[in-house]
Amino acid sequence: MKVKAFAKINLCLDVLSRRADGYHDVEMVMTNVDIADVLEIRELEEKKISLICNNEDLATDETNLIYKAIVLLQKETKKDFGVEVRLEKNIPMEAGMAGGSADAAATLKAVNELFNLDITTERLLELGASLGADIPFCITGGTVLAKGIGEKLTPLKKLPKLKILIAKPAAGLSTKLVYENLDIETLNKTGFKHRDVREMVSIIESDDTDDIKTVKIAKALDNILEVPSLKLLPFIGRIKQIMYDNNCLGSLMSGSGTAIFGIFDNDSDMLRTKAVLEKDDRINYIETTTTV
Repeated sequence: MKVKAFAKINLCLDVLSRRADGYHDVEMVMTNVDIADVLEIRELEEKKISLICNNEDLATDETNLIYKAIVLLQKETKKDFGVEVRLEKNIPMEAGMAGGSADAAATLKAVNELFNLDITTERLLELGASLGADIPFCITGGTVLAKGIGEKLTPLKKLPKLKILIAKPAAGLSTKLVYENLDIETLNKTGFKHRDVREMVSIIESDDTDDIKTVKIAKALDNILEVPSLKLLPFIGRIKQIMYDNNCLGSLMSGSGTAIFGIFDNDSDMLRTKAVLEKDDRINYIETTTTV
């Protein structure tokens, strides 16, 4: 069985508070883009889990979310089955694009189908949430409003086909480090202003034409995690500025980074921006894509 695991970007992200369990309560709008890992999954006669990947930088042992997802399904069903997963890695790592979560979600759905485990979608969502906050979204896909730690999902209208350029610096930032450097209380005391997630939801749910909606979405992009990330890695701001200098409608860091995307209204501006960014050796990934 061969399946695709699509990347995501955040159109907006707000962090509300830190929870006792270490997670954070968030509100965010996520959507899939047409960049995907490819997983080829097959049954093995030997009762073992084998993970093979074309990217040598990715761990393929029990620490990988694909491996954890299979173990979780074995425990859930009390069945011991052998699985081989061949992973073609196309989603950049440490990018805020949910590459690992997408792979785990695709694995949960595919193994459930391949072995006729008969686990309901609702239960798969619960299992996914126990592995990672973005996995429930990656199971459902589409465009959603996510709350809680990211597991409480409300489907939104399908987006227009947005022209998107994604660039990721070679330098990475761990999610843990970004959140550790986010001081919500101080931001609130200093009167820090950012756009309300409800504004983005209202735009997406509106009856505007695709052209008008595209512009409004681009203007309403917002991610509070950019505040600590820009301090930790100022180069993120430089990439955004290059996109704006070349007529992007709006630019934002996705998730906790370090991928930055820009929304464009035409191919010529987008490709010109891509050519400029490709000259900078501090960027190790750059790709054009659209919303799915």
